[in-house]
This record gives sequence, C-alpha cells and structure tokens, in this order.
Amino acid sequence: MPSSSRRSARLAAQAQRSANSTSDDPAKRFGLAGLTVLPIPNIDDIATIHTQAEERRAQLEQGTSTQETLIYYNATTSHLNALCATDPDGRYPGRITFFGDEIGLVFFKMIQPVHEFAHLCLFLNIHELLFMMGLSEKYVPVGSSTYKGIGTRQKEGDSGIRPNPPRSAGNQFPTLAIEAGNSESLPRLHRDKDWWFDNSPPNQPEGDVKVVLLIKVYRPTKRIVIEQWYRYSQSPYATVVITPHPHKPFSLQDNSYWVVQGAPMVIPFQDVFLRPSEGQETDIVLTEDFFANMGRRCWENETRV
Repeated sequence: MPSSSRRSARLAAQAQRSANSTSDDPAKRFGLAGLTVLPIPNIDDIATIHTQAEERRAQLEQGTSTQETLIYYNATTSHLNALCATDPDGRYPGRITFFGDEIGLVFFKMIQPVHEFAHLCLFLNIHELLFMMGLSEKYVPVGSSTYKGIGTRQKEGDSGIRPNPPRSAGNQFPTLAIEAGNSESLPRLHRDKDWWFDNSPPNQPEGDVKVVLLIKVYRPTKRIVIEQWYRYSQSPYATVVITPHPHKPFSLQDNSYWVVQGAPMVIPFQDVFLRPSEGQETDIVLTEDFFANMGRRCWENETRV
C-alpha cells in the first residue's frame, strides 16, 4: 500500500474509533491514557481556554500539576479561529498542534523555562557542529513557526533545521524537527512526532521531515530522555537517557554527576541536507560529554530562573 494510503487509512481509523467510542474516558479513546482531555468549550465560551491556560501555568509553577499541555477534543477550525479572535494579538494560549477537523484533537503546550532550554540546548549544539563544518550559510534554523498540514491541520514546532536554499517554494517543512515536553507521558510527545511525519508526506512540494528528535523532561527526578525517530518506524532509532548519579552529591558544576546512557546519537548528514557529505562535512554526532553538559545546564537554568 502506498505511504499516503497507509497514512489516510490510519487517520480514518482513528477518527472512526473516536466517533464510535462509547468510552467515558476520552484520554483512552485518543491513546493519551493518564492525561486530562477535555471537550472544547462552545464557540461562545471559547475565551475560557485562555483562562484555563493561565490557571495551568500557575499550577505548573506551584508544582500542583505536571501536565503542561491543555488537550481538547471535538475541536474545529471554527473554534480555533474564534479563540484567536479573543486575544488582542490574535494568538493561541500556547504552542498549538491541531490534528484537523476530521479528528478534532488539539494541544496547547504551556512553555516553561526548562522545556525551552532543553530543545534550544540541543539545537545550539547541532548549530555549533554545523558551523565548524563551514555550513552556516547552508541551512536555516526554524523556531515556533506555524506549519500547515494536510487539510485543516496545523502545528507550531519547538525548533529545527531545513536546508538552504529551500527545496521549493511553499510551506517549508524542516528536515530535522525537535520537540520537547516537560513531565508528561511519551505518548503525548509521540503524537507530535506522528504529526510531523503524517503531514509532510514524501515527494510533496514542501518536502518531508526526515528526522524528529523528542526530548522528555522529568522535573521531579531531573531525568531527561531524548529519542531519535524516523518515518514509519515502530520504535525510536536511538534513545539517550540523562540521569543524576545515584551516589554522588547533587552538583550543578560537575558534569560527571550526570549519568548518560545510549550516547553517542548520530544524525546522518544526508537526512538533514538531502545530499551526500563533502570535504570536512560529516554526520552530526551528539556525544556523551554533550549530553552530560546538557543535563547540568538544563537544571542549572531551572534552578536559577
């Protein structure tokens, strides 16, 4: 079966399961067990989402909630347009991932300092490696730009990279996308990964996303998990886990306090630049030392903010 047919069949099956489900737990219905999933307010009351977002931010700061994402079902483009209209700047209350009218699932991610620092630390290390290869003019960093997917779907990513010059005119997807989540289940982040792959189909004018890096941050235990995903794979290609040392005293100065498993992580050059490497160009190698430093700096930043 062609990839586009497989994708359409999977999305149709998800929508059908949602429509036919008699479960009282929408989280289980959408494969998000353990998370709070709410019906989206009526359009007349849509501004309450902004209030709920502020309440969630306060809960996250106070440590009374660990779910950084507001998740709603039965959402439509009309709901989202009305929500933007209630904000003076025409913004959503968090970074959005919308799975389209036919599925009706939407995420609003509340951004926190450790979340931002985690994905930016990873991106900046990749940038530094590419700069040393003399490639600073050969790629474009992408931040929380809004990407239009298939039909009514849309998404704001965390960070990523696309080649320069661009592959073609239009809605330029990154070849490498980075998504971070704070203290939530991996199924929530896996939904982000699925969105990138499902909505940037191969051989389309905008080009496909080749690699997605997921960063899951556990604030209570200071644990960080980084997964490297490719299209159609059933499990991550590589997983790196950063944890505090079980016996050493806690330290924000000593990288050796942070235990790294699964390094190095290697991102093939051709998957990012869509061509073979030349001269001093190499695959992007994220080392054990880098990940130890990432762990230390993430929690140093969290402690000082």
